[in-house]
Amino acid sequence: MLPFISTPDSGRAVALWVTAALVAAGGLVLGQWWRVRRGRVPLVHPALLRSAPYALGTVVAMAQFGSSLAAGLVLTLFLQSGLGLSALTAAAVTLPSAVAMGVASAVAWRVVRRIGAHTVTAGLALGILALLGGAPAAVTLPLAALPVVLAAVQVGSGAASGLAVSPNQARILQHAPAEAAGVAGGILQMTQRIAAAVCLSAVSGIHLREPEPRTAFAVTSVVCAGLLGAALVVLVSGNARGARGTARPATTHPQPPKHRTPHPQ
Repeated sequence: MLPFISTPDSGRAVALWVTAALVAAGGLVLGQWWRVRRGRVPLVHPALLRSAPYALGTVVAMAQFGSSLAAGLVLTLFLQSGLGLSALTAAAVTLPSAVAMGVASAVAWRVVRRIGAHTVTAGLALGILALLGGAPAAVTLPLAALPVVLAAVQVGSGAASGLAVSPNQARILQHAPAEAAGVAGGILQMTQRIAAAVCLSAVSGIHLREPEPRTAFAVTSVVCAGLLGAALVVLVSGNARGARGTARPATTHPQPPKHRTPHPQ
């Protein structure tokens, strides 16, 4: 978290922190490998890393979770600090997102029955459209119309989260290996919290560095949309890989020869 909560004076400091993070991650991987070799219980079960649907789905969950929370924080900063609106007005703008997410979550299982894993794809795509729709509105619309338009955009963002979160989590845990079923849920929750902390710090930092509030909101909205876009690419590539893995060439089975019963002469 240090690169995101500090203000380094040079790119060298950032590179130093990134290198330290990579070294720490490598140390974690080697430590878990060593525990497995010694027959001890690892913190992260190796079977989770070998399950591609679980690993890719976790990456998607991290991007979606971090992007949605960061976008919500930036919207609140923009409405109150940037536009000078009251807390009650800001709450009225963000309330449609919560309502839409609740409704979409309630009906998501029906959508899953119809289109399956494409439900998460549709949710991510809708979230990208909502974020990219709010960016030009913040730059071009007058102050009187902006809260109403952003409230309408929040309907799309909330519906997108409702379609993406629960179906994706169910899909992730469905593909968790049986020997690591217990820790799989814990790892999923932990990675989402890490993504939330990093995205909240990084995206809000981008927002606060831009002096013009409307431009700052537009830029951070595009950044959050980029996170969802990366998650969408990972999801589509994972679905395509899974489809290739389950596809089997059609084979023809030879029919057994028919035996004729000899007729008596």
